[in-house]
Amino acid sequence: MNDLNKEPNEPKEQDAHEERAAGDEQGASNEQGASDEQGTSDETVVELSIDRLVTGGDGIGRVDGRAVFVPLTAPGDRVRAQVTRRRKNFWQAELVEVLTPGSDRRPAPCPHFGDCGGCQWQHLPPETQTQARRDIVVDCFARLSKRDVSAILAPVEAPIATETAAEIAAETAGGEFGFRNKIRLFASPTGHYGLRRRGSHDVVPLETCPLLPAAFDRDILPWLKTMPPVEQIVIRFDDQGSWLCALYGAPTRLRVLKKILAALPPDTPPQQDCVGLLFNNLPVWGRDYLVVRVAGKSYRVSAQSFFQTNLAVCEQVVATCRAWLDERQTADPADPADPADPHETEEELRPLLGDLYCGVGLFSLALADRFARVIAADNDASAIRDARNNVKRNRIARERVLVQQVSAAAALQDPEHDWSAACVLIDPPRTGLGKEGIAALTAAAPREIIYLSCDPATLARDAAALVAVDANETPAAHTR
Repeated sequence: MNDLNKEPNEPKEQDAHEERAAGDEQGASNEQGASDEQGTSDETVVELSIDRLVTGGDGIGRVDGRAVFVPLTAPGDRVRAQVTRRRKNFWQAELVEVLTPGSDRRPAPCPHFGDCGGCQWQHLPPETQTQARRDIVVDCFARLSKRDVSAILAPVEAPIATETAAEIAAETAGGEFGFRNKIRLFASPTGHYGLRRRGSHDVVPLETCPLLPAAFDRDILPWLKTMPPVEQIVIRFDDQGSWLCALYGAPTRLRVLKKILAALPPDTPPQQDCVGLLFNNLPVWGRDYLVVRVAGKSYRVSAQSFFQTNLAVCEQVVATCRAWLDERQTADPADPADPADPHETEEELRPLLGDLYCGVGLFSLALADRFARVIAADNDASAIRDARNNVKRNRIARERVLVQQVSAAAALQDPEHDWSAACVLIDPPRTGLGKEGIAALTAAAPREIIYLSCDPATLARDAAALVAVDANETPAAHTR
C-alpha cells in the first residue's frame, strides 16, 4: 500500500498500531470485544496463515481463534511472527519468517522496502493491491455502516494470462511508480536523508525512491548532500517536472545556504528544474509555489498548501465527479437540461456547489462550469490564499466562486446560503467530518453529497451517521 493522500512518515504517524484506531485493524479487533488496555511487549513466536489484508497494510490471521495482525505479509502466507503487543482478544506481531509464500507474493521492487516506513504493499503486484483496497472498503462499510457497497465498486481486472511478467511490469510501471509528487525527508545521524523506519523515529537513509519522479534519484538526492545539514526537507513536484524544495533546520544554517546561493552564476537555479528554495517556510531563492495543471485547469500551490499527491488519480477523480453530475442532471426530469449539452445556458446550470475543505480550489475551478454559484470553504490560510489566486485567474470561476476562510460547518450554517437544492462536495482530512460536521451537513440537507475520502473507515462511519439521521434510514441527499 502506498498511501497517496497522507504525508508519509510524519512523526505523529510512526506508531502505526496506535494511529489506526478508526481503521479496519481496530474495527476488526472491536468485533472480537477487545479491551482498550495497553498490552506489554512479548517474545512469544507463533505460526499462522494470513487470511487477508486490513486498513493500514497489515495482514490478519488467527491463532486459537485470536486475531493476530502482522505487517509485510500477504494473503495465503504461512508465517512465523513474534508477538509485540497483547490485548484482550487480539495480538500485534512482527514478521520473523515467511515459511510458505502466498501465491501473490513477489520480490519488492524497492531495496528499502520492509525497513523504510513509506510503503506497506510493495511485495504485492498492483492488481492484488487494488483488490485488497476494494475489499477493505467493502468490509469497512459492512462493519461500520451495515451496508453492502460491493455492487457499486468497479471489479478489479486481472492481467491477461498470456502476458509475461516483463510486459505486465511495463504496462503498470507508469501507475505503480513515479506517481508521487511530494515527499518529506528526515536527517539521519550519518548526515544522509531518508524516511523514518517503520514503527520508529529512526531514519532509513534513502538511495532511491521509486514512488517519486526519476529526477528525485538522479538530481535531487545527490544535490541535497551539497546543502547545509538540516532537520527536515520537503520536495514537491508539479506536472511538468519542476520542483520546489523547503528546508527546515537551525537558523544558523541559513547563513551557509545563502553563501552557497550567492556563489551561483546569475539566473542559475540551485539544481536543475528547481523553481524555488525555502528555509523554515521563508523563500530564499526563486518562488514559494508551484503551478500544477489538472483537468485543463492551472492551480497555484504554495509550499505549505495541501494538494493531491497523485495527479493521475486526481484527474480521474475530477472526471468521475463531472460524469456523475452529468448523469444526475440528464436523468432527473426536474432538471430542464438538454442531455446533449446540460450546461448550454446559465438557466440550465445547477444552482449551487459547496466545495468544502476546498484546499487551493481544485473542485471549485474544475466544476465551476456546472454551477451558477460555488461556495469554496477551508480553514487553512495558505490554501485559501492560493484558492483566491486560482479563482481570480480563471474566467468562469471568478464570476461564480466565493472563497471563504471558514470551517465546513460554518459554511453550512451560514444563513446566506440555501443548500436545499445544492450539491455539497466534501473532501475532509483522514479524521472525517466529526460530529459537528455531520450535524451541520444534515441540518443543511443538500440535494446531493459527493464525499471524497482517503480513509474508508471514517468514510463508512460518516456515511452511516448521515443516513441514520432519517428515522427510516433514507438518505437526505443523493450521495456518491
